Amino acid sequence: MTAPPPGLVRARLLCPGRRQVPLGPGESVSFGRSAPRPAADLMVSDSPRVSRRAGTLDVTPFGVLLTNTGSNPLFVDEASVRHTVRPGQAHLVTDGRVRVGFAGTDDGLELEVSGAVKPGDVPGADEATAERTRPAWSLLEGTAYYACLVALCEPTLRHPDSPWIPTSQQVADRLYERGLIPERRTADWVDRRLDDVRTKLPVGERPWSAMRARNASTAEQQQAVARERSGAPRRGGRKEQLVEFAVSSGIVTLATVQRLLG
Repeated sequence: MTAPPPGLVRARLLCPGRRQVPLGPGESVSFGRSAPRPAADLMVSDSPRVSRRAGTLDVTPFGVLLTNTGSNPLFVDEASVRHTVRPGQAHLVTDGRVRVGFAGTDDGLELEVSGAVKPGDVPGADEATAERTRPAWSLLEGTAYYACLVALCEPTLRHPDSPWIPTSQQVADRLYERGLIPERRTADWVDRRLDDVRTKLPVGERPWSAMRARNASTAEQQQAVARERSGAPRRGGRKEQLVEFAVSSGIVTLATVQRLLG
């Protein structure tokens, strides 16, 4: 398929039976096991080892986000490397063709992606200064919400071979341990800060109502326009998706974690 301009991601699914399903910017599709009452958009297996809703695919400007919504692992074979995506985890496919397989069965589907934003696509970006490069989404370092996001991403960046997502209370304890907050905080405090992050990123932001538009600052209005133009999916923004987006788009890097958390 012809590559679209950077940031205008297009994808194509090749399902069992050679059925092709095109996906455009901002589109989302779920897949899973055939059942009398289907729980997914696409039926890709009859095996009882495949969950009725095994996963979702969301087209973002940075690639296609695969999220495991089932109860068994998904296997992503990408350029001779196999990634295991465990239940609740996500994986960003940025370019080329990959195969998504299911544990305990030979069934699977193929995904072809093109047009994702890469460092070289951003004017003025330089590989040597990638740590200083930021996407268009407005996140301010030095804020409590940014510290929460960094702590949330820390295990994934420090342990890429066995990543895990900390609980909100673990994030709060980690920030207190490193002296980034003056007193102990609750999980609810962290959740509210992560909600602040979601309003600034195209992952599960709050609905843009008429009331919110009237009360929004100029910066918030500009961010809303950028999100709308991006075609990114409007979803619940689980922590796994938040981490995947922040890490894959360079908002949080290992250098960021080391600078803030040691």
